[in-house]
Amino acid sequence: FWATWCPPCREELTRVQKDIIARFAGQDFVFLPISRGEEYQTVAAFRKRMGYTFPMGLDPKQTIYKKYASNYIPRNFVVGKDGKVIYVSVGYEPKEFAEMVEVIEKAVK
Repeated sequence: FWATWCPPCREELTRVQKDIIARFAGQDFVFLPISRGEEYQTVAAFRKRMGYTFPMGLDPKQTIYKKYASNYIPRNFVVGKDGKVIYVSVGYEPKEFAEMVEVIEKAVK
């Protein structure tokens, strides 16, 4: 979960294309950042401005977000092939992002 107004979210998203999308291309893996509390127009303008081409989900009323959390973004959930959450992170730190990438790497093998 993320938002266009969130500096740590924006910082994390700058790493996504190379470190997640490109790295796991063609593998049994889906990455879907879900915008929390924002409308299509806001997210579309942000995507265009940043040059992001990967899919982004919308949760304008925070319906999905509220099932998982009550505060703080970015928030990442890695879900295994069995549908169970295998990793959760809150906020953005390079070390934690690298840990998440390692978890994804193991999960797709």
